Amino acid sequence: MIGPCEIELKLELDRQNLAKLKRDPLLRTADEATDRLVSRYFDTADRGLHKAGYTLRVRHSGNGNIQTVKQEAPAAAGLFQRPEWERPIEGRRPTVDCSDGPLAALIGGRKLARAFTTDVRRSVRDFVSNGSRIEIALDEGTIRAGSSKLALCEIELELKGGAPEPLFALARAMNEVVPLRLGVRSKAERGYDLTEADPADALKADRIELDPLHDARGGFAAIAAACIRHFRLNEPLLLATGEAETLHQARVALRRLRSAFSLFKPLLEGDANAGRLGDELRWLAAKLGAVRDLDVFIPHFEGDGADRLVEARAAAMEEARCALESARARKLMIDLAEWLAIGAWRMQPADPICATQNVALFAGTLLDRHRRRLQRRGRHLAKLDDHRRHRVRIEAKKVRYATEFFASLWDGGKARRRRSAFLSALEELQDHLGEINDRTAAAAILAKLGLSEAGISHRESTHALLDRAEDAFSDLVDAKPFWRG
Repeated sequence: MIGPCEIELKLELDRQNLAKLKRDPLLRTADEATDRLVSRYFDTADRGLHKAGYTLRVRHSGNGNIQTVKQEAPAAAGLFQRPEWERPIEGRRPTVDCSDGPLAALIGGRKLARAFTTDVRRSVRDFVSNGSRIEIALDEGTIRAGSSKLALCEIELELKGGAPEPLFALARAMNEVVPLRLGVRSKAERGYDLTEADPADALKADRIELDPLHDARGGFAAIAAACIRHFRLNEPLLLATGEAETLHQARVALRRLRSAFSLFKPLLEGDANAGRLGDELRWLAAKLGAVRDLDVFIPHFEGDGADRLVEARAAAMEEARCALESARARKLMIDLAEWLAIGAWRMQPADPICATQNVALFAGTLLDRHRRRLQRRGRHLAKLDDHRRHRVRIEAKKVRYATEFFASLWDGGKARRRRSAFLSALEELQDHLGEINDRTAAAAILAKLGLSEAGISHRESTHALLDRAEDAFSDLVDAKPFWRG
């Protein structure tokens, strides 16, 4: 059994809902202290600190000036843990010496300039529930970078003492009062985004950096948190635009998370919440999948057929938007954050040997098992029926995601070359099988709209796609495992 990670949960809300939340009896019972916090973030002209994964902040409040150096890292499903060096200073510009951790070495004598500023009104309350003390910080303000400005409104719940369960119960209760969404970006990250010239677009998954000294639990927690971050970064863009690529990335994030549940199934055995959360992820993914199914066919039709598809797509997108904006979906993200931090799979694993196994050993065994399964299922690929071919496609997807999840554990030159060949064959196999699967599903999807698949012209026949899929499968069988020396 291991202790829970430090709990500091970030939640986002619309500014117009903040007053309602403050008036609710849930928070009115707690004493409030308010302060204005003006934080100036500094960096070198070439953004050297940011590129190295650090931030430098000088914060002014009624109590003076505090300089803070933080090692930035993506939030683990809304839970923030970051090494930091903090001290009071006299002025409002940074001072650099040996007490600031790696700051002097990172700057290397270069000049510092202000990158952006946050101006926040913070109200803090202490909340006590079932013996646990929770600090509630409500932040409302702006981020400015040059002439650019961004409003921010968020809540940070920090466990100051006692069991962590009441903190998540409080988050769910607040979510019933006003809509809350899991926060995965720090103020600094949003500030740096504001300095970029190009507007935000659909975001692909970040590379996952796993610590080779972690056990299987640490590996799963990092992978699942990265998938949740990938989803949450795309969710607001999807709600705002409904664009196909943003929807695709949000759907990929959920699909990767569901694959992580499947790949780590031996670790999650005995945790009843794993199944419940998996079912909820399947529900949400299905809502996005219904839109994606129509996106596939829209480019192939013109005139009345295209109009019908666009109309059906708008209706499916509205249903997906309602699902994303529902209390059910918002609660799912909070539940996932709690489960990753203190779930039974982590705190009281049914198989302690599996849970404490080194993540690289766990990953190597897992990759061996799923590679063998893929090879077994893919034999005589061109002769398989639709159901068996679909099983090959699903298994190939799992192996590809596992390859991406665990890539950082084997990152030497030879491993990278082998992984590149392995992934290339996997991606080609997936692409061809995916297109065949879309053709198989086309008749039923289009029939509901009174359309025929006969109107779709294809560059290649299904037979040709199967031949190419078989070639990719042969390349995959021949590819050397990148996780074995």
